[in-house]
Amino acid sequence: MRVHILKEECENGKLVLLLKVEIELNNIHKHELGELERQILDFILDNNEVTQKELSKLFSRANTCRAIRNPEDMGLVRRERKRRTYVIRVV
Repeated sequence: MRVHILKEECENGKLVLLLKVEIELNNIHKHELGELERQILDFILDNNEVTQKELSKLFSRANTCRAIRNPEDMGLVRRERKRRTYVIRVV
């Protein structure tokens, strides 16, 4: 795991930090994530964010929907509606 301080400021006598935490996905929920889910998470991490449409072109639409649901339920990714598709980001 790596932690990067992106921004720090003093607010009302408190130190406020904006952090970026990088976690090796092979170590997280290894027994709970399938191979396709790990591949998709790796792809999202490499690209910061992707649309569900982009993922569907690489992994097929049905597989993408199923493979995103489990990591989303675990709080590893977030899907946000953007026009006619979803943007997916690692949390």
